[in-house]
Amino acid sequence: MVVQVLNDLAIKKYAEFVGAINFATEQLAPLEALINRMKPGNALPGDWRVPKPDDLRKELAKARKDLEDLKAHAVKYEIELKSREWRV
Repeated sequence: MVVQVLNDLAIKKYAEFVGAINFATEQLAPLEALINRMKPGNALPGDWRVPKPDDLRKELAKARKDLEDLKAHAVKYEIELKSREWRV
């Protein structure tokens, strides 16, 4: 009985984890649109500076890859994650 409750909780936690990864991935699309609208500007010394659009595109690609790798890792260990108690 207790084992089944823990398994149900682990399955729920795994679903929340994968859902959070998917949500984070979805939130990157508006950022891409924003970066595509940016124009590289020349800031004067002492002014606020924003990274150039190309630099932001590289960071966005890295974030996407990291999320994809995390999801692939989660899928690889899905059975193990669903069968054990999650601890923080």
